[in-house]
Amino acid sequence: MGQGNPPRGSEGEPNRGRLSRLLSGIRGGLPSGLRSQIPPWPGRSSTGYAPDRRALLTALAAGTAGAAVTNPDAAADLLSGTLGPGSGESTPLDLVPERRVTHRAVASGDWSDPETWEAGSVPDDGARVQVTEDVAVAVGGEVAARLDTVRVDGTLSFDPTVDTRLPVDTLVSVPGSTLRVGTEEEPVRPDVAARMVFLDDGPIDEDRDPDRVGRGLIVMGEFEVHGAETTPWTALEEAPRAGDRALSLPEPPTNWSSGDEVVVPGVDPLEDQDEEVRVASVEGSTVRLDRPLEHDHVPPASDLPAYAVHLTRNVRFVSESERIPRRGHVMIHSASTTVRYAGCYELGRTDKSYPFTDPQHGTPPEDVPPNPRARYALHFHVTGIGAEPPHRVEGCVVDGSPGWGVVNHHSHVDVVDSVTHDVFGSGFVAEAGDERGSFRRNFALRSTGSGELPDSRAFAHRDGPGHVDDFGHGGHGFWLQGPAVAVEDNVAAGHRHHAYAFWNRPLIDRPLETDEEIRDKRGTVPNLPLSFVEGQEPLKESGHVENGAVSSAYVAIRSFRDNTAFASGGGLDVSRHMFRWPHARYEEYGTVDGFTAYAIGPLEREDGRLVEPDAGNAQGGNVGISVRYSLNVRIRNARLLGRGPGVAVNRNTPYAENLLLEDSEIRDWEVGVRPTERGETVVRRNVLSNGVDVEVTPEGGRGVLVTGNEFDGRGTARVELAPLDLDRLGPRELFADDWHRGVEIDGRTAYYPEQAPDHVPVPNGRVLRALADGDRDRERLADLVGGAPKRVVGRTNRELLDRHGIAVAGGLLPEDAERNWRLSGGRLEPAAGDRPVDEVWLEAGEGSVGDLFSTGTDPDASGGSYVVVEGAKSDDEPPGKGGVLGFEFDVVAGSYRVFGRVHTVRGHRGSQDTLWVRVDGGEWRVWERLRASRGWAWRRLGAPEGDGPATFDLDRGTHALEIGYRGAGVRLDRFLVAADGTTPIGPGNATGR
Repeated sequence: MGQGNPPRGSEGEPNRGRLSRLLSGIRGGLPSGLRSQIPPWPGRSSTGYAPDRRALLTALAAGTAGAAVTNPDAAADLLSGTLGPGSGESTPLDLVPERRVTHRAVASGDWSDPETWEAGSVPDDGARVQVTEDVAVAVGGEVAARLDTVRVDGTLSFDPTVDTRLPVDTLVSVPGSTLRVGTEEEPVRPDVAARMVFLDDGPIDEDRDPDRVGRGLIVMGEFEVHGAETTPWTALEEAPRAGDRALSLPEPPTNWSSGDEVVVPGVDPLEDQDEEVRVASVEGSTVRLDRPLEHDHVPPASDLPAYAVHLTRNVRFVSESERIPRRGHVMIHSASTTVRYAGCYELGRTDKSYPFTDPQHGTPPEDVPPNPRARYALHFHVTGIGAEPPHRVEGCVVDGSPGWGVVNHHSHVDVVDSVTHDVFGSGFVAEAGDERGSFRRNFALRSTGSGELPDSRAFAHRDGPGHVDDFGHGGHGFWLQGPAVAVEDNVAAGHRHHAYAFWNRPLIDRPLETDEEIRDKRGTVPNLPLSFVEGQEPLKESGHVENGAVSSAYVAIRSFRDNTAFASGGGLDVSRHMFRWPHARYEEYGTVDGFTAYAIGPLEREDGRLVEPDAGNAQGGNVGISVRYSLNVRIRNARLLGRGPGVAVNRNTPYAENLLLEDSEIRDWEVGVRPTERGETVVRRNVLSNGVDVEVTPEGGRGVLVTGNEFDGRGTARVELAPLDLDRLGPRELFADDWHRGVEIDGRTAYYPEQAPDHVPVPNGRVLRALADGDRDRERLADLVGGAPKRVVGRTNRELLDRHGIAVAGGLLPEDAERNWRLSGGRLEPAAGDRPVDEVWLEAGEGSVGDLFSTGTDPDASGGSYVVVEGAKSDDEPPGKGGVLGFEFDVVAGSYRVFGRVHTVRGHRGSQDTLWVRVDGGEWRVWERLRASRGWAWRRLGAPEGDGPATFDLDRGTHALEIGYRGAGVRLDRFLVAADGTTPIGPGNATGR
């Protein structure tokens, strides 16, 4: 045994004194209410020392344990055996137990010096090495021995002034240790190399390593890597062409040398035209290559740059074997580390070509080799989202990985100026949903991908083998499970599918509580402490909050700004973002800002089939930006350049809601924009030049505002109303009633030809059967007409509107509607200057407010406030003077309807909250069927008998509208008094009225 270094435990158990101090530090960083839940020392179990892990993780979820000196997440997992998924019966320290050590460093010194080692025995082949506590060992050259394991309890460093090499199967640094390759003050010199080689002396021994955690580097102590600074990637001064043997850079590159590997990315989405070359010489800002280029690398616009990506680093973590199950990986489990200008080459064992085999939820795939998750190339594993300062990855490269490249998993990591290349599944990953930090100025180049659709492995209770919540396998540059990581100034190219993907339903990688459920499309399990949610005060005060946390699925994207995608099977996919959390606060939408996408192609399946945009509920390729199962998405300052086919901005129906596209350039796609089916789609101040600029399908024709755009294309249509297909539409889609809110182009309502007053939408029983071909559709149609569905047969739109308050697309085609170059497939009402002012918008708070009314604030209300009655109601008798909200307004002569924007916050679907209403002192009418419990919604006043719309024939002049409170729970925001045929959209002020 080493002098002064007695064994620190039997049977591989950790030192009790050090871990006791560690847990004390954790407890000290917790609020007093949680400290009592963490025992001062964990009780003994059959698997070693295990604390009350659930209590500890509960504290960590509250974001309070980041102040501990050593990462508490790591401590909990170290003690309870959950560092790597699997049996849970082993820990990383079981890979390097002290009882199996053959060579122990007992004095500080050089690795090759016998005085460093116990009994003067320098480690040889097969050695199991320990650098003991308070001992510092320096690797001062290239170690020749093939080491089995290295356990670092003290300090292990690499001399930054000479070539160094450490060949080892598994290296584990324990909490409190230090592993250092260069320092910030003295990085590894550019003319030397430091290498750690993960050996392959046979398959991983599962008797010794049942969870297959070993064969790599596992860091639980201080970790510091500083390679020589280099220019990791750069835009080129000129786009190179076939035959060129030099690259022109904007400025001389840092530390590019003869023999270095450089990749010039291709720009063809259907063919891999990336060119891997070597540097022959560097002359100022000109880089000469070892061979001529074979392809043109010219983007489709002169102001778009070509790029060069540098793959060579002088600090290298390398797998000896290229066989996937026998390669190394790097797993960092410390609180804060720095890794700068290092390369990970052929690392990673988790294979994204098929689902992993150790799921927390779901059934693993059948008859496949073991494929544990969490064995990635460069992986920050459960180090705590509250840890400060964040981990720093700068200037690094991951080249060749069967799974993922740089992974942030339940951690706080800043990844900047780094590169992934030839990573199969996804290059840069935020894995679970609660991650913090950033991806800035990185380049993700080339991923082969599985050829499967993004959702294909999602867990659901009814799914079979392989549906285990395995994501990021399709070939992506960035896979972002959570919204709290800033993604800025990155480039992603050469990916099989979407270059960037947000999939914001949290990954729940722990057992569920009895009241928790994993839903395929909606994330409900709280996983992100409110202390890490920026802004969004209404969310913080909502019913989605539980124990001070909220599901990250409801949180707006923190920052997605100035990113670029090209030569990929899709630009950006936004999925499961704020699903079922609709609102009209644009400033709290998830914002895609300054996104550029070009040379986008289709998704190619493994069998060679090309998957177009709408496949799999809009999971296909040939899409600039896809919005799926997502709400409240804002796209601004985007530049989406197509190749002919495809859709620039697509959505899936009926699951996308509230889309704002503004100040963007969209050119040369088959379709520019497809509006969402639900909520509001605003397309404003864009430059549009496509086959069809805005394609309004019957499913997506609700609340569409197209205003202030520049249409400069040669396409056939600016805005196209797709034909009404009764084989695809149900009663609500066809007739819409109040559910439909219209299409407007520059303030003018658009109409289908089938909205003509004398048009008969259901002429016979055959059409009726096509329209209502199932029980649900028959029930909906019966509800619309207040009786048997056959009431609609043979009736014109005018008759249906008068009798039942329904008509095709919710209104009648005006007699003076006209053909217009802006619209294909329909007609526009006359411009405002050509028609009298026949609508009035009334803000509730600006009316004559009765004594029983009070005001409240709501950012979703059109003016930020609303009016409501408190303390009184009148169910059977009209209200008295104290219960009236009154307005005066001027209109021209005509037939008018009344709409109100209301919120029945105490109600639920099917509630009968009601109001009283009258015009010009006439008879009070009951306003029923408000039903707006999900948020603010427009509702139209019905006729007295409850069948059809209420209409008022008004003369030119001043009139009075009075609203009386009748039922409980109705908030009032705005009112619209409009001529027959006009319907309100959104909050009523989006068009500037």
